Amino acid sequence: GARGEDSRYWYEVQSHRNRDGWMHFATNIDAIIRAEINQRSFLQTLTRIFAHLPIGLAVFDRDHRLVLFNPALIDLTGLQAEFLSTRPNLMSVFDTLREGRMMPEPKNYKCWRDHLTGLIAAASSDLYIETWELPSGLTYRITGRPHPDAGIAFLFEDISSEITLTRRFRQELEQAHSVLDSLEEAVAVFSPQGALSFCNEAYRGLWGEDPDTCVADLSVTEATASWQAACTPSPIWGDIRDFVLSLRDRAAWEAPLVLRDGRPLLCKVSPMAGGATLLRFAADPRMADVPG
Repeated sequence: GARGEDSRYWYEVQSHRNRDGWMHFATNIDAIIRAEINQRSFLQTLTRIFAHLPIGLAVFDRDHRLVLFNPALIDLTGLQAEFLSTRPNLMSVFDTLREGRMMPEPKNYKCWRDHLTGLIAAASSDLYIETWELPSGLTYRITGRPHPDAGIAFLFEDISSEITLTRRFRQELEQAHSVLDSLEEAVAVFSPQGALSFCNEAYRGLWGEDPDTCVADLSVTEATASWQAACTPSPIWGDIRDFVLSLRDRAAWEAPLVLRDGRPLLCKVSPMAGGATLLRFAADPRMADVPG
């Protein structure tokens, strides 16, 4: 019965006939009704939130049937609204994606089914993230997560631009490293914290060490100790350490060095953007014509 919205109660009534008439049993189901209302409200909220977002949303209930999707899911996957409106099960949705070449092509159907079963199990218990490289060249990030009442929610996000940008940046970085490796000057870059962040092939050849093989980052203190051991006495090592770790305004400077085998070097120290420091070691042209 109802005495106003706040005093409404819900009952499930069961009736059984016996020889004396009818027996009626009423069980209060307020908690069940409230849960259904809350779930419906939650789904409506999700629908409003995702209606204008570029991320595709697909929510499946405890029986793995589709109960919610947004327009972006149609745009990203090519799935027809008529198909989605039939509340297909999760396997049917992913099978249709596979048939439409909107997910990575599996080696064979059994492997695909096994993979999908594992994906569903992972998304049912915890956050699951997978990257799909599609035959079209697009890249999607698929996120699965548990949903209230034992359901599963999947998010489909087009990250093609992000991946392209990352690949381009990596390619440009590799090209920059290649250019620096072609230089005759030994080049080393130190971070504001004093860790060696880059060195080129000439640096490795000059000082006979490869920082990439070290477990920990090479510090400017360790680097200058190594350089000092390979050179005749010079007062600049402490100056280099102070310069690398200084937070004040810095100006470029240079100083001569002599290796223990007699080769003259010119060390150039320059500030870089963000507090980093560039060091260059090259044959000293001023000493090139000095007779040995």
